[in-house]
Amino acid sequence: MPTQEEPVQFTPAYGSIYNVAGGDPTTDSNVDFDTVGPFSGTTPSTVDDSITVNSQGVYTVTFTIELRASSAGTSSNIIFRLSINGTPLATKQIEYQTFVAGAMNEVDVVSRTDQIALNQGDVIRVAIVSSTGLITYDNAALVVTKVA
Repeated sequence: MPTQEEPVQFTPAYGSIYNVAGGDPTTDSNVDFDTVGPFSGTTPSTVDDSITVNSQGVYTVTFTIELRASSAGTSSNIIFRLSINGTPLATKQIEYQTFVAGAMNEVDVVSRTDQIALNQGDVIRVAIVSSTGLITYDNAALVVTKVA
């Protein structure tokens, strides 16, 4: 007689951190987050601007941020990289570059989503790799969701 396989148990894990107030980006630091969103199976921290995953698996990691460039007649550039355990990943990068004409402000929202195999205890952050010109950020969000 055939036996029925036991269903695979999947426990959802997710977490999010946000920053509405924003700030001035500093090269070789992390994006500053000040609000913890919903979470289960992860440990979000506004103290060190991170989300730690509490179980191994494949996770969807999404980073979104609003950027404002306001230096008329100059170019502005900023590079963010997803960081795992303190190591910024060159293949998980957002680069924003703009030239502000006249007295106008340039405001844009940039975002990146990746699926990444993570181990229990891995710490996710968003590193600011470089920043030139006059750029500020607001409405940053880092969201981590276990999918497998």
